[in-house]
Amino acid sequence: MRRVFVAILIPTTILLASCNLDAPCEDMAFGRLTSADRAVVRTNNMRDLREITDAATIDKLTAFAISHADNWETPIAGTPVAMLRVDFYSGNDFLGDFGLGSDFLSAQGCGFFQSRSVDPKDREALLQLFGVPDPYKSSS
Repeated sequence: MRRVFVAILIPTTILLASCNLDAPCEDMAFGRLTSADRAVVRTNNMRDLREITDAATIDKLTAFAISHADNWETPIAGTPVAMLRVDFYSGNDFLGDFGLGSDFLSAQGCGFFQSRSVDPKDREALLQLFGVPDPYKSSS
């Protein structure tokens, strides 16, 4: 009896969880980033590239996130991994993250990692705020 229960429970749980994976995230809750006093730009393997404590730059990063709060989703194939991201902190408390990919943004929201496309001009503006070289451009 227990094996039958487990055999039914696991596939049912996976099916129910996957039903919402491609549903749009209605509220990424980027407003939580407004209390940040520090941001750390990192690679996808957690190598710190730059720490930002300048309030004006943090405000611009937060405003960028808030202005890009729509059209997020968790693709069925999985959220792509951005090579760059910025982690926001208030003191030592982690508030959230915002990743920059080749043509997408990524972040944690609605219980999952989410992504959305990004316009090339907006991507360049965010890269300027990150203040680090673009890892997607090959060095000559």
